[in-house]
Amino acid sequence: MTTASNFIFIDDLVLRENLDVTFAHLLDLVSLADSPEYNSVSRSSFRKTVIIYTASIIEALLLWLLRENVSADKLIREIIKFKISKEIYKINNTERIVLGSDVVSSEQIKLSKLNLADINSLCREHGIINDRIYKDVDRTRVLRNRLHIGTMSAVESQYSVKDLEFIFSIAKEIKGLGSH
Repeated sequence: MTTASNFIFIDDLVLRENLDVTFAHLLDLVSLADSPEYNSVSRSSFRKTVIIYTASIIEALLLWLLRENVSADKLIREIIKFKISKEIYKINNTERIVLGSDVVSSEQIKLSKLNLADINSLCREHGIINDRIYKDVDRTRVLRNRLHIGTMSAVESQYSVKDLEFIFSIAKEIKGLGSH
């Protein structure tokens, strides 16, 4: 990229470049979302895309913070499974009384397989973010997930300037965590 990076504190050059490219796309989309030459539906569509891109930046920054602040050996997930040892009594075709026990094992968390909800939870769990930021990032995730139209229970509403202001404030705050 020919201009100075907005993410100079990121030491991973590929990630930094991807963040800068995405940020440049955001600037273009924001100008379109504010343009009076488009109708309100088009402007809302641009805002939706801005939200998706901004959430992507937030997710990437949180994942970077997680990698920077937590060693791989601390990223272990405990798995608890219930093992049925013996069926004691069959009530009907779907219900039964069983004797069993919990089997506990652990697995290494694969950072490349995490989604925003997982990353957000891990960052809170490891003290990278506080409960308020966790809730704001989760609200961001919910806004972003409105792109999954097949799972919606209501007709999608307009994306507003207020939605953009909210998500930009969260992105700025998360970026601030990394640049200190």
